[in-house]
Amino acid sequence: MTLVSLRCIGALLLLVWSIAPLAANSVDTPDAAQSKTEIRVAIDAWPPFRILDEEEGYSGIDFDLWARLANELKLDIDYVRCPWVRCLKMMEDGSVDAMSGLALRPDRALYMDYLEPAYYSCSTVFYVRKGRGEIVQDYEDLYRIDVGIVTGSAYFQAFDDDERINKVGVSTEKQLVEMLGRLRLTAIVGTDCQADYEIAQSPYKGQFEKAEYRPGNSVDLYFAISKKSFFHSKKDEFSQALAHILEAGAIEEITHRYLH
Repeated sequence: MTLVSLRCIGALLLLVWSIAPLAANSVDTPDAAQSKTEIRVAIDAWPPFRILDEEEGYSGIDFDLWARLANELKLDIDYVRCPWVRCLKMMEDGSVDAMSGLALRPDRALYMDYLEPAYYSCSTVFYVRKGRGEIVQDYEDLYRIDVGIVTGSAYFQAFDDDERINKVGVSTEKQLVEMLGRLRLTAIVGTDCQADYEIAQSPYKGQFEKAEYRPGNSVDLYFAISKKSFFHSKKDEFSQALAHILEAGAIEEITHRYLH
């Protein structure tokens, strides 16, 4: 090998070594890709808590609370729209930081931390066509009918875990209302604080009624942070800020805007 060739190889190696640190620094790490002042929040449609309008944008109880929480903590919000089941999966793998409208469930607590306190309380209700309220008089009646559910949702533990009930899963509450309205389901289940609003906004207003059977449970709604999120270490700060906002009467003020 000639002296010229050796010099060329040496120059090439020197160039590679000088570029390598620059290339390494240019690779996006999780902290570099996401600003520590920006929180990624997974959302789906769940009016009046999360109203997703293609023309008017996002509105609803949860969005108003998120805006106040972000202001309190000096954060920017990046909303990530996804189907409910996908949103939960993104919380599990850490591709989003937070969600709201979550019922407390042990399986979810494995990958997310719930912020205290709960910000809203609902009840589980079964809906049927008007005049058929007696078709579900007790829990046992559920074994004799088909019941529409939103896949991945939590209603009450006994029902959620009961594989003997013929449950028909769909992606949204709006689909449930449509299927009951078209007589494609005998009953649907929902949380009254959301389902009552959804039905009232639909073409089927006045055509449904609540079944006689009531589980008598309370479905408390929470904000939560993924355990894989950068913000997980700050969950206590989030809880304190949320508590401060709620103590100031925010939820009463906000809900009045959407429910009255």
